[in-house]
Amino acid sequence: MSADYLLCRTELRQHENKSVYDLHLNDAAVKMLAEEIFNPRLFSELITHEKFKRFMTDLEIYVDGFNDKGLQIANAFLDVMRCKLEELGADSSDAFVQIFDTSHIETEQYYMNILSEDLKPIVSDLRTAHMKDSDTASDVDYQSMVKSIIDDFTSQMRIATDDNTESTNDSYINGLILLFCKNLEMKVTQLSVQEKETLRNIFSRSKPAKEHRKLTRRNPKL
Repeated sequence: MSADYLLCRTELRQHENKSVYDLHLNDAAVKMLAEEIFNPRLFSELITHEKFKRFMTDLEIYVDGFNDKGLQIANAFLDVMRCKLEELGADSSDAFVQIFDTSHIETEQYYMNILSEDLKPIVSDLRTAHMKDSDTASDVDYQSMVKSIIDDFTSQMRIATDDNTESTNDSYINGLILLFCKNLEMKVTQLSVQEKETLRNIFSRSKPAKEHRKLTRRNPKL
């Protein structure tokens, strides 16, 4: 067991120094790993997943074209059978002719389907394993959250019970402040009087506030 592992500097129990050359990584790959451009832990979990080896095998088969000839032979067989049917008098509306036409294997789509199916269980397992992480999006009832925001906003608008345009505009600004606080997951009561006034001045210059003022001038009952 390495000293780095005991000191929590690494997650490796056994650490054997290897040169970059021995790992067969190119410069771009080394740079990405060294600079942690992506999540290194997630990357480790991805490549050590029990089904990742199958994905890499299928990827290598696709990239190197190991099975391309097999697919070409299969398609050639379908073409020959279709020609034989035509020689026997079958036309394009014949059921067997249509079967041979639609059974052709498109190489790109064939491999994309295989690689996609290889990855599905891997990413599903990774997602499930991290669902309870503190930095993972939690299950939120967004419908209730949006309803609460709208209710709070409209309740502010109802405060202006008279037809006074200025009062209606003030209530609209208060509604915008509520939306702002809701979005930041904080309470309006946490704001000082000066902070609220600053936000009112800022939001009063916003496009929604300007549009609302135009509407209230046209229809004071809004």
